[in-house]
Amino acid sequence: MSIVSVELDEPLDEAGFRHVATSVGLRLGAQRIGASVYQAEAGLPIWPYHYHHGIEEWLYVIAGAPVLREPAGERILTPGDLVCFPSGHLGAHTLKGPGRLVIFATGHDVEPYMSVYPDSDKVSGPEGILLRKSAVSYWHGEGTAGPSEAVEIVCEPKTSPPQPAVNAPALREEAADPHAPTGFRYRAAKLGPLLGADRLDGTVVDLDPGEGSESVVRALFLSTTGLPANVCYPDTGDWLVRNGLGGDEVVVLETGSLGANTACSGAAGVEEVMSD
Repeated sequence: MSIVSVELDEPLDEAGFRHVATSVGLRLGAQRIGASVYQAEAGLPIWPYHYHHGIEEWLYVIAGAPVLREPAGERILTPGDLVCFPSGHLGAHTLKGPGRLVIFATGHDVEPYMSVYPDSDKVSGPEGILLRKSAVSYWHGEGTAGPSEAVEIVCEPKTSPPQPAVNAPALREEAADPHAPTGFRYRAAKLGPLLGADRLDGTVVDLDPGEGSESVVRALFLSTTGLPANVCYPDTGDWLVRNGLGGDEVVVLETGSLGANTACSGAAGVEEVMSD
């Protein structure tokens, strides 16, 4: 599926927020990474200013010059720019056009999440949208004791430093491994640490002619970072098992006579999507 040309069939025009979008995650067969492509009109926000608890989002600019609003203020993004919106108030954002962009997200499938709208002091969850000031203490009104003290709502700070932005087409990669066999040589750059990401990671990969394609190819891989993560290599039948952080916890297991197809039937833990 091409995010550049995919048809947008989900319009929104409500309360001053406007966009046309389409959800592509499920259409790609993704289960852990959500993805939607948006077309934003000049000067109009595509949805309210907000952030999430339990969800991390990445923005990738396809075309145009969208305006990002974040706690640090507003700035104009350019095609190829990547920005991470982490879980919590540091990830607050909204976008105005003009531009075409894609939003990747992870976290909604593995844990409870909540959205917060600072402009209107509202929160939303599975049961709908509520005012934050309506919060009550735990179990208040459930037992026979008298009323509890009022709950003090701690709101996010008014400003915070801008989130890092990385332009994927202009990123410089590390040199290819000279000892790798032909067909397995590539140049790569890791994106997660540059963006301050936690739940998603990304890699920009360059392939030269003869390394799997007829011309130079630059691809962007996004993946979840949940652990444990088991990776299988069908060509060799090997497993790469990672149970926790740190190089000493990475183990390669030989599958022996089981065969690649049998050994790889249970690979799990990480999901990837690719864009070129």
